[in-house]
Amino acid sequence: MFGIKAMLPSSSPTVWAATMADRREIKYEPAGPTLRQFHRSSAFVRAVMGPFGSGKSSAMAMEIIWRAAEQAPAADGKRHSRWAVIRNTYPELQLTTVKTFKDWTAGVGKWNHNPPITYRLQAGDIDLEVIFLALDKEDDVKKLLSLELTGAWLNECRELPKSIFEAVTARVGRYPSEAMGGPTWSGVILDTNPPADDHWFYQLFEVDRPAGYELFKQPSGLAENAENLDNLPGGRDYYTRIAAGKDPDWIKVYVHGQYGRLIEGKPVFYNFRDGAHVAPGPLQAVPGLPLLIGVDFGLTPAAVIGQRLADGRWLILSEVTTDDVGTGVVRFAQALTAHVAQHYPDHTVAGVYCDPAGNHRSQVDERTALEVLAEHTGWRVRPAAPTNDWTMRLEACLGTFGRMVDGKPGILISPLAADFRKACNGGYHYRLLRTGNGLTYADEPAKNMSSHVADAFQYLLLGGGEANIVMNKVARAKRKPLPGGGSGSDYDVLDAAYGRDGGGGSERRRQDYLTRIGFYEADFR
Repeated sequence: MFGIKAMLPSSSPTVWAATMADRREIKYEPAGPTLRQFHRSSAFVRAVMGPFGSGKSSAMAMEIIWRAAEQAPAADGKRHSRWAVIRNTYPELQLTTVKTFKDWTAGVGKWNHNPPITYRLQAGDIDLEVIFLALDKEDDVKKLLSLELTGAWLNECRELPKSIFEAVTARVGRYPSEAMGGPTWSGVILDTNPPADDHWFYQLFEVDRPAGYELFKQPSGLAENAENLDNLPGGRDYYTRIAAGKDPDWIKVYVHGQYGRLIEGKPVFYNFRDGAHVAPGPLQAVPGLPLLIGVDFGLTPAAVIGQRLADGRWLILSEVTTDDVGTGVVRFAQALTAHVAQHYPDHTVAGVYCDPAGNHRSQVDERTALEVLAEHTGWRVRPAAPTNDWTMRLEACLGTFGRMVDGKPGILISPLAADFRKACNGGYHYRLLRTGNGLTYADEPAKNMSSHVADAFQYLLLGGGEANIVMNKVARAKRKPLPGGGSGSDYDVLDAAYGRDGGGGSERRRQDYLTRIGFYEADFR
């Protein structure tokens, strides 16, 4: 007989042993009192927040299996349940979330790795389906918004927009159907390392806390009552080792499990300085000077509104952002035009510059996102550049942040652009990756809640004239004699243009970019 030795509430070990047949035994015990309380709760929404290595993900995986065993049988004698497991990106879904689930269910159930990844457990009278979804896959998001679920697990929920959480709460409790007896329990479970205190998670669980919502906080990894120490390498010394040499804010979040603000990874805009580039108060639009707008489409559209002064300096006046996943172009256009009408009634919009991908035709009505935006705003809308080349976008931004004009910074940002400010302060970053050769940073920025507004800013700069500046600098660099005697040199024209050492992007991609320069130069002359 298959057995599960689990220190969980109710009579779950007896139920599981009687309903599941296999050669394998799953032994699970919650890694401390906090997780035990989590399992014993039947609240509709339950979240666990704690430090690194505290056993949160394992508890979530086992909660799904236990709830499947506790589901009352339908008329056919089967205990039917269906869960969605959600992570912000597909690589993280595969490398962390799916791996944790596999570790606990090895040898039990069947996996299908064709997207979306699914796990099916049919043993004894249990029939459990688990669907693994990532927010960086548009098809996964569409599927999520149409699923009928028993429950959902939001893994590392601080990296997910609130709209996903809200959408999920409306999808659970729908399976099994009432005709099949309905779910014995339904709801949403979440786990996370602590976010900042202005995050939606903090507002929801610490300030609003609706009825039926419970938050379980695990103790510090250095506390006497620290949890999961028996399963960590080195036991209690694990937290002492990972804290060594770390910033106090990092220790506060990942060791003590407390709310805090961190710069994750390596900031993309490394030459941004909050004290120099952010105005002390809201900026007013310059009278008589038209507005320029950068727009990023996608699941959570964003816009950055600015002006370019005659001396080449930029004013970033405000932003329009949304965390409502699936916001359509029409809805976003309405929000954007309302914002401009309210805040800049005396200004015209000279141009709206967008993601070049927005010029692709929809399979639904054969119109592009740019055409839809132009139709519903009445503004001149066009791609910011011929392609979405990352190196071009990065060089435009770094050049702008590094520019001084008559002793003044080349860009000044209004504090009203709060999401963009967060992005500049490290929210927009290269993620640290573990590879076979050790730790390294990703070649391109992480897709997160800061990336959309940062992309909109890039399109604003490119369309507003910074592309010409980049290309002119590259063209001048190409005309200079190569230092060190020509073709045998390690000379890089982009490095010469910016006077730096070539960090921040793979050499292969930079060389690919240079081979396309002729196309760009012709387009931007």
